[in-house]
Amino acid sequence: SLILAVLLWHSDGAAWLSIARCGSDFLLHFRNLADFLVRADGTRVCCYPRSGTTPETIRHLFLDQVLPLVLSHRGELVLHASAVVCPQGAIAFIGVSGVGKSTLSASFTRQGCPLLADDCLRVQERAGQFFGIPSYPSLRLWDDAIRVLFGHQSEAPPVALYTTKKRMGVDRGARAFCPGAALLRRLYILAPEEHTARTKEVKVTPLRPREAFVELVKAAYKLDIKDRERLRREFECLGRMVAIPFLYRLAYPRDFAFLPAVQDAILQNLSED
Repeated sequence: SLILAVLLWHSDGAAWLSIARCGSDFLLHFRNLADFLVRADGTRVCCYPRSGTTPETIRHLFLDQVLPLVLSHRGELVLHASAVVCPQGAIAFIGVSGVGKSTLSASFTRQGCPLLADDCLRVQERAGQFFGIPSYPSLRLWDDAIRVLFGHQSEAPPVALYTTKKRMGVDRGARAFCPGAALLRRLYILAPEEHTARTKEVKVTPLRPREAFVELVKAAYKLDIKDRERLRREFECLGRMVAIPFLYRLAYPRDFAFLPAVQDAILQNLSED
């Protein structure tokens, strides 16, 4: 096998996910959890779980890690983002794992904004506009976020055996799910927590096209980083996206008490068009 990429997503610095070529196919190895073999054309995925890996963990790995990479390999633009649909249109939150994307989306679902996607946002271009495509109706949240936003939710199932996050369904009641494509009105790049630790205010600032392009490249899922033709098509699409002034950087204190102020700032920003 030829190693294509090693993604250092584990807190101890070890390679949690490694991607290799296995003949013409792709082998995705999740350390101590499972292997997924993806056919070269992306039409078939086989899973080989390690002993002790729970069904919930396999579901999470497939839906939230493998499937976004496969969809990207099949020619779709897929962003590591969480998104909801406001009355003005869809808004997406982009950033690294743990930065608060799901918590922000969950806070908007409390206000009646349907969920569009959590962590895997498919984007389609139609006549010069960009639309978010729904994924599946659930959010993945830490216990403290669940308590603050929804009250005690002991029935929420675990996401996977290696995390304490819970999976919150959003297909009923006030936490609705958007079943169809929605026009993207804003993409907010979340500033890292270390950049906002000392601030006591919410800031929404427009991104210049070059900055926006770099952030989108970092957020886009990629299975084969050596496929120049796919990269060319993706870069061209991202170039058209950043030509639209709808990408902003969002900085705010990571304190649940600030969530209403963050929502107000976002809604104010949406009203400026």
